[in-house]
Amino acid sequence: MTAYTVIPVVEIVFSLILLVLLIVRGKRHVAQKPFFLFLFSMALWGIFIFIMRLDPDLTRALLWEKFVFAAIFSAAILFYKFTVNLTGATPRRWLHYLPYVLYFTCLSLIPTRLMVTGMQMMWYGKAPIVGPLFPAYVVSVYVPLVLGLMILVKRGKQSRNVDEKIRLQYIIAGVIAMFIGGTTDYLPVLGISMYPLGIVGNILFCVLATVAMLRYDLLEMKFMIRKGIAYSMAGLLVLGIFGGMAMLLSSAFQTALSPISITITIVSVLIALLVFTFFQPIIPMFQRIVDRWFYRERYDHLEALKRFTRETRDIIDLRQLASSLVTAIANGMQSRYVYLLLPSPKTGSYVTHSYYGQNSSGHISFSASSLFVLAMKYENGPVDSNDIEILPALKGLGSKEKDILVKNQVEVMVPLKTEGQLVGILLIGGKLSGVHYSSEDRQLLEKLSHGVALNIENAIAYESIQQEHGELLEAMDGIIHAMSLVVETRDPYTAGHQKRVADIACAIARAMDLSEWDVRGIRISGLLHDIGKLSVPAEILTKPGKLNSAEFDIIKSHSKVSYDILEMIAFPWPVKKAIIQHHERLDGSGYPYGLSGDDIILEARILGVADVVEAISSHRPYRPALGLEYAMREIINKRGILYDTRVVDACMKLFEEKDAELEQLLLPLGVGV
Repeated sequence: MTAYTVIPVVEIVFSLILLVLLIVRGKRHVAQKPFFLFLFSMALWGIFIFIMRLDPDLTRALLWEKFVFAAIFSAAILFYKFTVNLTGATPRRWLHYLPYVLYFTCLSLIPTRLMVTGMQMMWYGKAPIVGPLFPAYVVSVYVPLVLGLMILVKRGKQSRNVDEKIRLQYIIAGVIAMFIGGTTDYLPVLGISMYPLGIVGNILFCVLATVAMLRYDLLEMKFMIRKGIAYSMAGLLVLGIFGGMAMLLSSAFQTALSPISITITIVSVLIALLVFTFFQPIIPMFQRIVDRWFYRERYDHLEALKRFTRETRDIIDLRQLASSLVTAIANGMQSRYVYLLLPSPKTGSYVTHSYYGQNSSGHISFSASSLFVLAMKYENGPVDSNDIEILPALKGLGSKEKDILVKNQVEVMVPLKTEGQLVGILLIGGKLSGVHYSSEDRQLLEKLSHGVALNIENAIAYESIQQEHGELLEAMDGIIHAMSLVVETRDPYTAGHQKRVADIACAIARAMDLSEWDVRGIRISGLLHDIGKLSVPAEILTKPGKLNSAEFDIIKSHSKVSYDILEMIAFPWPVKKAIIQHHERLDGSGYPYGLSGDDIILEARILGVADVVEAISSHRPYRPALGLEYAMREIINKRGILYDTRVVDACMKLFEEKDAELEQLLLPLGVGV
């Protein structure tokens, strides 16, 4: 068999495969039946041409050629019927029936010698000897094809639905391929030496039209080209290697068609197919190379956008997540503007939480009860701005809502939903290039929206918990400050002592690189460390002279009393331990339990040093203020003996490098240094 007879077989196989695919995967549509019959006519076209080309008798070949003429016109008329059903077009009555009149007229004339009178052998194979009405037949066949093409072009201009536009682009491209291929079939009859490519054009049309009809993973031509190049590169690599191997092995034998050579060739092909199967990982590699060619500088942004959900899964800071999202989408999609709308905790309205773009205020707001928000709750994927007048849920939008979308140049709207709940809305402006968003773009946005919605929901929940937690902490801080003030009212000479101790302890903790969470706990410990002095008589607290042993024993009990007062409060930090241990010393000379070394928690060691520094630096009823430098000498001399080495070093660092800050903690209340 030669290419002359093989090409029709390829067309037959293609048509039959597409017929099966249409039955199995095709979506129910009013145009499905005429398209099925159209493919069937294409298959018959290929069958009749194959038989005609294979038959050596020119008389019988003429019979099959007449069947070819009938199949060609049947395919043309069914294509016209398909376009009418697909687009819902309503041509004028006379124009609508004209193709059918021409069709039945030609069918009745094909058996005569008016269309074709015989067959002849030409340089490429058999060709018809045309009759007097052959030109009329050609024109008649073009009528339904041209009408169908006009319907598709008109519908493409009118449609505001991007998916439909793309689908029509496929079909129009297929019609053009069929036109060009069919025209070449007539050129040899007119004396022009050109191989007839009608069957090849039919194959291209079948492929393009079926992809459009099925709408299975419907993407733009660019997507198909990218995929095709990647698979072709992978296939050429594998088949090139093993095809070359087969040729080398076959060339070792004198007879190319010897049994051994044929066996080697078959085995090589099988090995190539197996290797191609196991070499699937090379396809993504080639796909990445091809995508870099197509997208260039945009490629890295697109890949980052595809990884966004996975890489931001652990981000619970809503502001950071939102900012990263709009930036990633703007870079990946090359968008002018990207708005992320989230529900306001107070009003429920969907307002701009994060924004990317220039020359716009970035502020958009839709009421929770607005038709736009309600429509987004019912949509499950990206909505093009052109669909507003098409989708039932969006048709009723008020002028105010439409004006917001138009004013902010919104082109794509993406609902962010988890388990049916609308957690946010993405509004995306037009592309920098001015082209429309492709179906591939919107599929990527739809895939992204599911993961992003879950991440946003988690971040919102975390922020809500944080807010509630913060309110509780603020309330607790207020109570703690109030309790601290109660103690200070009983001893005006040491007013502000607990706050200053808390401030110094926090400064030391930060110098030691403790977390802000730990610093908060230390602040609370500092504010409450002397609350037990409520049990100490005021005359002892304010006594100007030296305390006797009995009075000092009462003073020493205040840390234990502080613990008892706070015992029923469940702090999330070791506040009570820090308070009861803040007079303990490393050598065991402290009170109330004489703890030493590692038995004293770090918070208590920090609090102890801060308490000593503040007490020595400040005025007391029994002595004047000794100053900050004196306090520093005291803790340095007892460093590693009474006081923790790291804590003393941190305090000295504050004194030496930031002495102004440490002095500021003591001076506000008029304390001398």
